[in-house]
Amino acid sequence: MKREEYILFIFANFLYFFTFWMVIAYLPLLFQAYGFTDTQIGFIIGLNSLSSIILVFPLGVFSDYFSPKKIVIFGAVCYSAYFLLLAVVKDFYFICAVVFLGGLGAASISIILISLYLKLIGENDRGKKISVMHLGCYLGFGAGPLAGGYLYEIVGPIPMFNCAFALSLVLLLLTLFFRDYPPVVFSFKDYKKDIKNPKALFLIAAVFMLGTHFGVEQSSFSLLMKDIIGLHNIKIGLVFFILGLWMAVLVPFAGKVLDRKPRAFLFFALGLFISSVFQILTAYATTFTSLLIIRLIHTFGDMLAILEMDVLTSLFFPAKRLGGNSGILFCVRTSAIFLCAYLSGYLNDIGGYGVSFIINGIMVLLFSLWALLLIRKGCFRAENIC
Repeated sequence: MKREEYILFIFANFLYFFTFWMVIAYLPLLFQAYGFTDTQIGFIIGLNSLSSIILVFPLGVFSDYFSPKKIVIFGAVCYSAYFLLLAVVKDFYFICAVVFLGGLGAASISIILISLYLKLIGENDRGKKISVMHLGCYLGFGAGPLAGGYLYEIVGPIPMFNCAFALSLVLLLLTLFFRDYPPVVFSFKDYKKDIKNPKALFLIAAVFMLGTHFGVEQSSFSLLMKDIIGLHNIKIGLVFFILGLWMAVLVPFAGKVLDRKPRAFLFFALGLFISSVFQILTAYATTFTSLLIIRLIHTFGDMLAILEMDVLTSLFFPAKRLGGNSGILFCVRTSAIFLCAYLSGYLNDIGGYGVSFIINGIMVLLFSLWALLLIRKGCFRAENIC
């Protein structure tokens, strides 16, 4: 890939995560203001992920067979329509339909965009190249909620949606300049063969566990910061900004380490372990400072796990079928996000916003300990891959 292509992918990834998190971080607060219950809020946030499960694998397969570039453009159109419609609807059922559309667009962009990138980067220094892509992701994750917090606090949610819509149009324009990847001829049996690899199956299980804590955070984190710790919207945005900047600084170094010390699943398991411990501790944060320290360490674990997830995906699955196989992994992750977002809403109604963080943290902690035990026993030593 040429330098200009790297910049194009990084900027497009930044815009996607910037707009996504600028809005998703404050949707629970907006829906709370609309009078929705915590259970309804959890359902809507989960629906943003669930909507993509039905079509993301067919779209991934279609991108392999036909054109990943055209699928990304299609997703960008749906994504822009999502922000446009959010500014005009308030009814619960209409919002569900709009969020369903947004989830489809977001899935088409995020999955096909990364799979196209993985197809184009080649086989050398994957950790370094993928970490560069993640740089745009984390900067968007941090800057989006900060901008959203200012807009929400100063001018209200509708101008925030309008800003997201305008930026999504810029993203749509950028997708027109992507280089496409040649289509391949294949059978659906090839995908079945890919995922029957024991390491691929374990990766699927790990991705599911990673998705569970995203579901908890998307439905409960902003509400916990506002209602339990007492942060206003700008302070909430500042938390996201610091966390995003922190991960953006660390991810290039982590990518280099992954390239130099290949070890199957070690970084994934360590990341999940760190993330799970501090997911539990999040429930006990009482001040801005204590929350920030806990989440800085938590997101360090997230960064390790997410980075190795993409590296392992590029290693376990053939480049020509990365669209469909990435779709499978995304279905698994989004299923976990929907399930835990909905359950978190239910738990929030019963026991408060901290309960879901504790339960989810314990669940991920047990899985990470099991994974570390398997690594210690040498279960993944046969193939010297990271």
